Amino acid sequence: MTYKMLISDIDGTLLNSKSELTEGTIQAIRDAHERGILVTLATGRQLRGVMEIVKQIGLSLPVILGNGAVVADPLEQKTHLHQTLDVETTHAILDVIAEHGLWSSVFVHTFEGVDTYYDQDPGFPEAYIFIHKHIPEVVQQVASLKDVAHLKPIKVLLIDKTEKILPLYEDLQKLPFDFNMVISDHDWPGFSLLECFHYGTTKASGIQHLADAFGIKPHEIVAVGDNTNDWEMIEFAGLGVAMGNAHQSLKDRADWITKTNDEDGLAYLIRKKMLE
Repeated sequence: MTYKMLISDIDGTLLNSKSELTEGTIQAIRDAHERGILVTLATGRQLRGVMEIVKQIGLSLPVILGNGAVVADPLEQKTHLHQTLDVETTHAILDVIAEHGLWSSVFVHTFEGVDTYYDQDPGFPEAYIFIHKHIPEVVQQVASLKDVAHLKPIKVLLIDKTEKILPLYEDLQKLPFDFNMVISDHDWPGFSLLECFHYGTTKASGIQHLADAFGIKPHEIVAVGDNTNDWEMIEFAGLGVAMGNAHQSLKDRADWITKTNDEDGLAYLIRKKMLE
């Protein structure tokens, strides 16, 4: 089978466990480019969190951001898809989170300025580190997250202990609004991310939008990831690949399993399935 497009997750996939982009991975992507294979990223990150990576690996295609909420060209600063939560839905989500006494944040898509808002200190270092240091977003604290609901948020996100996230997820499901949610494991043991998006938003929906623009069919796509927010995209792609370090539920859905991100698993996939 000849594949025309490769879609890669970033954290836990493109990057190793030290959040590094290895020379082996960079070279494999360059070799794919030389063969005429289109390569891009599908990530939960914001635009600012991918800019340096885009430059390092020489991407020229739009990237899929916010788990599919946005498809944007970071070099030309052009947005091709922008799926947002409406004000009423955002307020309802924030109310339920507040009832559980949990911290949350609101993310918006922008090429300049603030793209992440939060209304209170999380109260534990893991979340504070996540919003301030882990990904280079421009962050602002506000009196109330409801005050920024009109800014067309692409997602509401919180990170906390999994034992607190699961009952919140159940209560959010009871809301009389249509929106998507995804829970994914975090690097810190016992912690999970919960993200709320516009209804129908997944990495797969972002890939579909991009593939249609280039006239590429699902069976011509390879998608690779490591976490539960990658479920839909590896099921959508002609070849859905799980990293060797992936969540077991993703491995169960995958067509093929490559090596871990500390073994240049993405490079191994490219050479084994796309260049041979």
